[in-house]
Amino acid sequence: MKKKIKMFEINNPKNVVLEHESPVRKIVSQAQNTDYKPIKTFEEAKKFDDSYLIMEGDYGGQIYLSTPVKLIKCDIKTLEKLLKELDKIAWDCNEGMGCGIYFERKKVGEGIWGGMGGGIALNELWVHEEFKDIKGKILNILNEKENPQ
Repeated sequence: MKKKIKMFEINNPKNVVLEHESPVRKIVSQAQNTDYKPIKTFEEAKKFDDSYLIMEGDYGGQIYLSTPVKLIKCDIKTLEKLLKELDKIAWDCNEGMGCGIYFERKKVGEGIWGGMGGGIALNELWVHEEFKDIKGKILNILNEKENPQ
């Protein structure tokens, strides 16, 4: 007789998705038994050379952008405004629900699980194809040269 493997145990704390964790990436990492290295806060992320900001929308259905945290000059409030602006462009029908800012440790060239093709961790700002026309504006916001609307 084959041994049954429990994929999901309700009372197991490792199956709880915490506020600072992307549900999609946590679930995929557990299913594939791969590392997932979330970081709790922007301030904590600044302490690591390999930390990335990842913005997503549609409950992980689209990765908006990723960038190394060490390249970010603006504050968390500005990042939150930028996320709202991007979410309004991509998923206005969700009325601000299902979008998130996450900080994770990644290797350069590593993929970022998410819908619509996911994303990638580069040495620079990466944006989803939908935002390629405003990539310069996004970069200016991250560098404190422009404010989100």
